Amino acid sequence: MGNDLKTGKVYLVGAGCGDPKLLTVKARELLAVCESVIYDSLVSEEMLQWTKPDCEKLYVGKRFGAHAMRQNEINELLIQKAREGKLVVRLKGGDPYVFGRGGEEFLALLEAGILCEEIPGISSAIAVPAAAGIPVTHRGLAGSVTVVTGTAAGEDGQPRLKLEFEILARLSGTLVILMGMHFLKEIAEGLIGAGKPSDTPCAVIMEGTTGNQRCLRTILSKMPGEAAAQGYTSPAVIVVGAVAKLELSSEADLPLAGVTVGVTGTPGFVERLSGALRRRGAGVWDMGFMEVRPMGKPLPDLADASWLVFTSPNGVRIFLDQMQRERRDLRSLRDKRIAVIGPGTGKVFEEAGVFPDYMPKEYDAVHLAEGLSEKILIERQAEGRLSKEAKPQAYGPAVFLRAREGSDALPRVFRQKGIPFLEAPLYELGVHKGKRAAALGREPDYIVFGSAMGVRAYFEGAAETQAVEEAVKVQTEKTEGMVQSGRRNSPRYLCIGEMCGKELAKYTNHPFLTAGESSIEGIVSCLCGDVMLRTDGN
Repeated sequence: MGNDLKTGKVYLVGAGCGDPKLLTVKARELLAVCESVIYDSLVSEEMLQWTKPDCEKLYVGKRFGAHAMRQNEINELLIQKAREGKLVVRLKGGDPYVFGRGGEEFLALLEAGILCEEIPGISSAIAVPAAAGIPVTHRGLAGSVTVVTGTAAGEDGQPRLKLEFEILARLSGTLVILMGMHFLKEIAEGLIGAGKPSDTPCAVIMEGTTGNQRCLRTILSKMPGEAAAQGYTSPAVIVVGAVAKLELSSEADLPLAGVTVGVTGTPGFVERLSGALRRRGAGVWDMGFMEVRPMGKPLPDLADASWLVFTSPNGVRIFLDQMQRERRDLRSLRDKRIAVIGPGTGKVFEEAGVFPDYMPKEYDAVHLAEGLSEKILIERQAEGRLSKEAKPQAYGPAVFLRAREGSDALPRVFRQKGIPFLEAPLYELGVHKGKRAAALGREPDYIVFGSAMGVRAYFEGAAETQAVEEAVKVQTEKTEGMVQSGRRNSPRYLCIGEMCGKELAKYTNHPFLTAGESSIEGIVSCLCGDVMLRTDGN
């Protein structure tokens, strides 16, 4: 059966080993243009945010003993979506052809006459041990590596352990076992029973390459007991062999090593801050639940505008995209001046070859409003002095291009000083309720808030369900010193700036941190300083 022009195409895309930054360039390009993404349980939520707003997202995840959809149903779904004429990304954890049943899906698509292409992903079999400082081959220790799966489907369709222990026990190289945590005791006993020394070095790496990564180094006989006692569960990679005793890591030199940080905010903010924190060794938890929703309205007529004012990188990106969609030439802005709230916002403009004319010394809406309004008044006075006989030239309005829910500081200050302005909301901020519920249930060492609205949404969301209400009640009692228990301290909050901190103070009496500079760098510096103080204090 041949493919016709009305039929779409399916890409079997490897999502890699956990860290979304390890996704291939080609995979990310496909996510940006696909019309339907069909994804597994181990796929990072961040990757799904790289799709178009109207992209169809279908979950077909399979975990031990629980399948959202059977394999034959997944095959039929891929065929169906392609026959709808869509460009489909089948997003699979790791590499599609490494215990991912990608070959079966490819053959089913070919038989149905659907065009298909496989995009390799970084396999967790190699990358996860490496992230824990374990090379799967190493001169003098291991000259080969064998990768097996610890879970296979039995004749009744139920998960079973199917390993040739007699063969595996005789291997001199490294043995890497994927999907084996549910049979960890049986694996250890099977290898020892087949002749593998009980003191063979082993490692269990849980949630490898992510901010939640944990690594247990032990020996074969102790591996099941220690893993259970320390709460190791799937997803995890098991390494058996001499290389498991290696630890090629320089984490000790990183100021935030061993610290977990939950980052709330919009996808762009979470991505930028997470990268900066990971570079300093922090374990980062994506707790973002804010969504940027473009208004979709045409830009206003900017012909008479004097200043274009931007308060976030999101606003700049949406503005530039809208300019392109409306086929407005950037040269039409040549007589406009641009004000930005801080360096992050300015950087987006600079990447487009446009350099802002004003940025306040302190990066928040209040200082932007006060500083820019003062600059405009001085300019208007100078303009009047230059025109002695004629009246001063009319000074056009400033245009606020920002979120619909933006701070009232800009309009309030401009109104007080009699400066004309125009509100032109580019987007609105929404809350993904599922992500917020997940964020409320997590307790990292620190939680970072990037805006006052994010603070408000986080705490107001706590009242939506009875279970979350109880969690917030317990947390509030902790912060007010009403609960004394052996549990570790609740998360320490960190705000990006003064306005964010004022909002947080409405919800907790617990001391919190406020970055000295309202920027990514300011947050990182504040966090590093607090960790250092706490370390020295101990």
